[in-house]
Amino acid sequence: MKEKTLQILLVEDNLGDARLFREMFSKESPDSFQLTHLMRMHDAEIHLAKGEVDIVLLDMGLPDEHGINTVRRARNAARGVPIIVLSGLADETLADEAMKEGAQDYLIKGQIENRALPRALRYAIERHRMQAEAEQLQTHQLRLKDEFLSHVSHELRSPLAAIDSFSSIIADGLAGETTQQQDEYLRIILKNAEQLQFMIEDLLQVTQAKEGKLRIKLRSVSVAKILVDVVDTLQAAARAKEINFTSICSADLPPAYADPIRLRQILIVLNDNAIKFTPNGGVVKVEVRVFDKEPGFLLFEVSDTGRGISTEGIERIFEHLYQVEDVSEAGRNGLGLGLYIAKDLVTRQRGEIWVTSEPQKGSHFFFTIPIFIDQLAPSDDESQEVLRG
Repeated sequence: MKEKTLQILLVEDNLGDARLFREMFSKESPDSFQLTHLMRMHDAEIHLAKGEVDIVLLDMGLPDEHGINTVRRARNAARGVPIIVLSGLADETLADEAMKEGAQDYLIKGQIENRALPRALRYAIERHRMQAEAEQLQTHQLRLKDEFLSHVSHELRSPLAAIDSFSSIIADGLAGETTQQQDEYLRIILKNAEQLQFMIEDLLQVTQAKEGKLRIKLRSVSVAKILVDVVDTLQAAARAKEINFTSICSADLPPAYADPIRLRQILIVLNDNAIKFTPNGGVVKVEVRVFDKEPGFLLFEVSDTGRGISTEGIERIFEHLYQVEDVSEAGRNGLGLGLYIAKDLVTRQRGEIWVTSEPQKGSHFFFTIPIFIDQLAPSDDESQEVLRG
């Protein structure tokens, strides 16, 4: 079977270098490659938009663009097309940046052998194809898992409610006296039923978000009141581990422009995690202040003296279904959805969320929420409903 002719786009403003690249392909079969040469990024974007390119050879110093922005523009113009960067500099930092922006390879002009370039193109295309297939497979697997977990969570709600209800009746002595050992067993049953209920609610919320059914109602919110509620809710869990759990919020803090239910949910997730991953006798603190870097936002900080997060964990902590490497210290294992949901809720309220941490030195979770500004708020009862998938 005859191989498909590869459509190569060479974006290079140096005519001498362009002639050299053409020479490198001259020894290949005439039907194996077709080279199109352009000298400007603008022209390359127009050509890429036509969708007839298999791979791009991209110089990083063009008349109308230079540096890492050339890679960004090429990738935005044709996200499914592999890019090989051409540079006259042996710059490892620049090469790393180019690869992070989606380039398949970084070649240094003057160090490319005649037969090496066509081979590099074949390899780059194959790597790109394999990466695309792997990403597509992962996406498909996650979708199947979401659908399965969503269906199971719906089916579990009724029997779980029955287990919780009848266990509570027995624990309250309404079905007769129980022994001390039976009371202990019932406590364990109720605790695990509660954990399962949390997991089911997380799954249902993720499903609602992906189906565009999650509702966010923005309005003026007193942050101080929500902090008091969050601390009261989690104080018992903190005391059980002798953790000093406190909140800091100035009396003159402006109100947030947020959904109070969702803001409370974010804070519950972050502080509950902090308490779970902080050893006995540690410290967990939640603090809110006006964000120095963006005065139109409030900055929420949840800090702990726990075991910290690894570098890989910091990069992936907000991913869908991601869990820390060792959950044994946390007491109970979830589905890896809490922080994923928290990030989604922060984003839907026009904020950002991030984390800093060092192993064995604790973690600091930050997120921002806009400050309520009366002139910009909706007039219908000072609330706005946001629906986004």
